[in-house]
Amino acid sequence: MKRFASRRPLAFAVLVTLAMFGLELAMRVAVPRTPVGSVEKLPNDAFEPPVGLALILSDMRSPDTLFWAMVTVLALGLLVWTGWLGEAGFNRIPQWRNLRLLLFPLLVCALTLSGGLFGSGPASLVSAFLTALVATFGEEIVFRGLLWRVFVPTGPVRAVILTSLLSGLLVLGMRATEGPWPEAVRLTALTLCGGFTYGALRWRTTSIWPVILVHTAFA
Repeated sequence: MKRFASRRPLAFAVLVTLAMFGLELAMRVAVPRTPVGSVEKLPNDAFEPPVGLALILSDMRSPDTLFWAMVTVLALGLLVWTGWLGEAGFNRIPQWRNLRLLLFPLLVCALTLSGGLFGSGPASLVSAFLTALVATFGEEIVFRGLLWRVFVPTGPVRAVILTSLLSGLLVLGMRATEGPWPEAVRLTALTLCGGFTYGALRWRTTSIWPVILVHTAFA
């Protein structure tokens, strides 16, 4: 696996991306979003939204969250197998560099959140944070962790471009096959542009942790 990834980085990255897309399709089959034929057949408690811990557990069991959790396990397994865990950016703070580059994106995050956080209670905010964290961690460990390590020997600029394109193509494939095209294109554009930002931070800070921090704050 390690030899194949080193000799054929693009083929390896495409296979990993396709495996993620296949996993997402499998999740749709395993956890289908079946429409309700008649609300009259639903029990009374179905009209009462979960609260507290039940809300958090319900959101953590959602298909999207389960998908990114499985992606995280897959990526960690490949990183441990290849011995690239440290080279993928999971290093200590003293090994980071150029952390001043985080000031501007964190300022943007602060301005985004300056209007306040809105929810039905603390549980909804905790649920939103955990859901965003699982998704961003899964995305970053693949594209700015595993695949970054695969591409970076060919040059950091190429690694930024290719990881951004692959993450955008994954979102396009996932969203276009389950929703309207305009929304799929919008999310793909956001993912693609965000990929360049996160790739640049990954390059200059030499760590994946700042990228996860900024991505989670934006999400």
